[in-house]
Amino acid sequence: MIKKIKESRKDNKVLSNYIYLLLIQGTNFILPLITFPYLVRTLHLEKYGVVMMAGSLMVFMNIFVDFGFNISATREVSIIRNDKKKLSAFYWNVFYTKLILLFISFIILYLLTLIVPKLQSERQVFLLSFGVVIGQNIFPAWFFQGIEKMKVITLMNVLAKIIFAIAIFLFIKSPAQYIFVPVLNSLGFLIAGTLGFLISLRYIHYIKPQKSVMKSFFGENKSLIASNFATSIYTSGNTFILGLIGGDEMAGIYSSMEKLVMAFKTLYTPLYQAMFPWLASKPKEKIIQFIEYLKKPVALSGLLIFLLIFIFANLILNIVYNNKVITSYSNVFRILGLIAFFAALNMMYVSLAFPALKKYNYRMIPMVTGGVINFILAVAGAYLFGIYGVAVAVVLAELSILLMANYYFKKL
Repeated sequence: MIKKIKESRKDNKVLSNYIYLLLIQGTNFILPLITFPYLVRTLHLEKYGVVMMAGSLMVFMNIFVDFGFNISATREVSIIRNDKKKLSAFYWNVFYTKLILLFISFIILYLLTLIVPKLQSERQVFLLSFGVVIGQNIFPAWFFQGIEKMKVITLMNVLAKIIFAIAIFLFIKSPAQYIFVPVLNSLGFLIAGTLGFLISLRYIHYIKPQKSVMKSFFGENKSLIASNFATSIYTSGNTFILGLIGGDEMAGIYSSMEKLVMAFKTLYTPLYQAMFPWLASKPKEKIIQFIEYLKKPVALSGLLIFLLIFIFANLILNIVYNNKVITSYSNVFRILGLIAFFAALNMMYVSLAFPALKKYNYRMIPMVTGGVINFILAVAGAYLFGIYGVAVAVVLAELSILLMANYYFKKL
């Protein structure tokens, strides 16, 4: 009887976490549909492309600083959350490791803005965008997810997005003001990050971090950081690649469509994030059984999203952006729509199944392979076929990840 009550509470906790995370993704889905079309119209495609290129590079910076803690630290916190001493020690070891990585990443960014001509010409935009990286990494989302306090994550994320959205409409009125976009975006994340950090201090006490433990993170998380870097190449890096090769306007067009597809893709994120701490505590057989059960509904929902994009591509682009240039590339949007189908299943394996099973190598190999395939094909495709080449590259990368991830899952 007691066991049943405990299981019921855990199930209710998963549902509660899912609802909170769904609110985050709802915000991530709705607000971009409001702010990005406004930015496209106000900044015009060229300046919008510059801002999106900077945002794309910040994704790489953020992944470097996060260093796989979004998975490894979440999993560890979910295990030790009832031992305050262990939890506090682990918290500060992770926090100080992230501070060191933040400093290193800023030095790298600063040097890139001195060396790379494209970054040099828009140096202020790239440097001011770094505030997003700081805000995201001082906010301990991994900690709140591990102790299953999704309410905090929800409130802080929604706060950051709303601050940014309101500020965009208040302060951005012409293409000349594009420099304020990274400032306002950074401000939203810095406020949310600071508040999230202060709230987290309620759950732990200060314990001096140990250098030996901090050093051990680099060895333990190497497969996770490789996986996350590879992921960023095909989820965010293509805007940057296309901008370098095809110009700011092409980057703006591609990014406008990619943002819509990614909004659909992230509908699955709250489901997997809410399930992860719960599933990670299950035995191997139960995890595999659960993933097998999940396959069919995930595949069907992904297929439905792709069909909606394929059939109504022109209509969606017209409603959202009302820009003839963007709508003229509706076939690119149709190609990118396949991501919604492939990625839904990919994420089930690489964001839920393999991390829950602690099979980080099974996660790393498909993702790194997909990242390499995307990079090679995107660079070649951008030179030979422009925006169409990049769109095909990312779809082939997602397909390769799905095939490899499914192969490794069957091995289990």
